[in-house]
Amino acid sequence: MSSAYNIQWVYNLAVIKEAKRWSKHHFIATEQFAKISLEYITPLYHPNLIIRILLFIATLFAISGMSGILGAMFFQAGETFIYFGCIVYGIGSFVALEKMFIAKSHFKSGVTEAVMYHACAFTIGGVCGLTDFNSVQLIMFTCLVVFSFAAFRYLDLITTVAAIGSLAGIIFYNCFEAGGIFKQVIPFVFIFSFSAIYFLVRRLKSKSNLKIWSDNLLVLEIICLLLIYASGNYLVVRELSVNLMSLNLEEGEDIPFAFLFYLLTVVMPISYLYFGIKNRDMALLRVSLILLAFTVFTFKYYYSLVHTEITLMLAGAILISSAILLMRYLKTMRNGFTRENILSSKWANMNLEAFVISQTIGGNQTDATKTTTGGGGSFGGGGSSDSF
Repeated sequence: MSSAYNIQWVYNLAVIKEAKRWSKHHFIATEQFAKISLEYITPLYHPNLIIRILLFIATLFAISGMSGILGAMFFQAGETFIYFGCIVYGIGSFVALEKMFIAKSHFKSGVTEAVMYHACAFTIGGVCGLTDFNSVQLIMFTCLVVFSFAAFRYLDLITTVAAIGSLAGIIFYNCFEAGGIFKQVIPFVFIFSFSAIYFLVRRLKSKSNLKIWSDNLLVLEIICLLLIYASGNYLVVRELSVNLMSLNLEEGEDIPFAFLFYLLTVVMPISYLYFGIKNRDMALLRVSLILLAFTVFTFKYYYSLVHTEITLMLAGAILISSAILLMRYLKTMRNGFTRENILSSKWANMNLEAFVISQTIGGNQTDATKTTTGGGGSFGGGGSSDSF
């Protein structure tokens, strides 16, 4: 199975969008952007965000009305027939999405997302109805299959999140239902499982033939990092143990392996930050900053040493001091990081223009099937990304 979209057209759209961003910031001349647009032609219809939102809403109203009419027609047919019909209707909606819209060059136009989510909802809803909402295992497995299909086939990011969430639900449900020691080791199962998925995703991101899914892989990478941290965070583990597993804690008692979870709560975000800086990984860096804040919240939630006002003042002072020290430290480029905006400097503009000129005006012929590189990055996926 491959993407429903023409990979060449998606690639060309990514090039044009990135070149447009360069032109907007005056990294390249308007004439050069025009030449790029002529060379990387794409017929894909991909309007701006406002238009996509409006088309999404209008399409939802239209197809909801159509499904409502069909529901009224077969209302007396019986529940089993209706739920089976929902599955058939959902699968038919996927077919209609490709034949009626994607075949006519719609690419994440708002219409495609509305039809796709509509199809996912009816397919999953039909399975839920047939099982009378009792087979949690089957329902979550259906969610995993349907959302994975939509994410892979249509390059959708929301269904990518839903798919990895379904997988997390399956792992948690199976361990919880197994009971005994399996309930106690759920956090460690999550840590090892999603660590393995994270490193697998990192390997897949390096494969050039998967560049069109680069945004999906980036989302998977971020969600895995968050799930790994959540699985070792003391607050998350403690509250889930009390509320879901009926763990009764007397005053002064703590959860099993409390010291380990305290340690993981502190060590994991710091590790993310260290390896993010070392490997110049923006996903790790950004996630680490969010998780550092949540780590502070975790300890503040259980241990309040001073008044909230004093805590906020001290936290603000520490953040401002850290920012000043970091700005001074990065005055000189270190490990590929600098406080300077080198793309706006004169020599950087010249390098960018030289690259674009060599691809559009000079004698070099671009092979659009290969990944276009500039400054160490690469184009890929349905739009620009951090890897560029």
